[in-house]
Amino acid sequence: MSHIKVGRTVFVTGASRGIGFEISSALLTSGFQVVGVARKLTDDYARLQESHGGRAGFLEADLGSRAGTHAVAKRIRACADLYGLVNNAGVAVGGLHAGLPQDDMDSMITVNLMAPMVLSQAAIKAMSRRKSGRVVNISSICAQRPYRGLGVYTATKAALEGFTRVLATEAGAWGITVNCVAPGFVDTHMSSGIDETTRQRILRRGMLPHETTSADVASVVDFLLSPAASAVTAEVLRVDGGAAA
Repeated sequence: MSHIKVGRTVFVTGASRGIGFEISSALLTSGFQVVGVARKLTDDYARLQESHGGRAGFLEADLGSRAGTHAVAKRIRACADLYGLVNNAGVAVGGLHAGLPQDDMDSMITVNLMAPMVLSQAAIKAMSRRKSGRVVNISSICAQRPYRGLGVYTATKAALEGFTRVLATEAGAWGITVNCVAPGFVDTHMSSGIDETTRQRILRRGMLPHETTSADVASVVDFLLSPAASAVTAEVLRVDGGAAA
């Protein structure tokens, strides 16, 4: 479904694989120009570029570093036709909090929370000039339901949801919407370390026989960037089959 003309650009972080890749693909199909941000270009994203010509850009950056984040922020501020920002990049390191190394804590806080806040600041400045725009932050079911071994990851996502609501109040005067999408369990590289017993236990928490996919999450993001969501802001839309209800 194409709902927007070429010429409006959306930056998608963590775009090279998993949910970010599906979001990029869905937005390109809907007619957006997309700038994917990731640490390295994957074969899948390269093929996406080939199939969509000049509408699929790529920016190599490590959002785990201040320099990488600020380099992306600079590109966002300079984008004359910026329409959207999807803060999808994330890091999850499991382990009981009593034994979690501080380096792992720092990594999750930097990528999952600081990077979205810095990039959102740049995006709001650029969007305010056009009096329109969309920011979508990718949260997690963890912010609604506790999971052992994911304390810091959960803290970053809960903070991201709070930040989203406040930013929505600040950006609304410029016609900018700010929302969260909170996926449930999705089979991605990030979740590949979960054993099958745990995976099945998580899946049983859902109300539906349908297993949530990256494409399901991408469809909701696509909706939030569409004209149909013009009056939706400061919301957290869960895509989890009812697991956190």
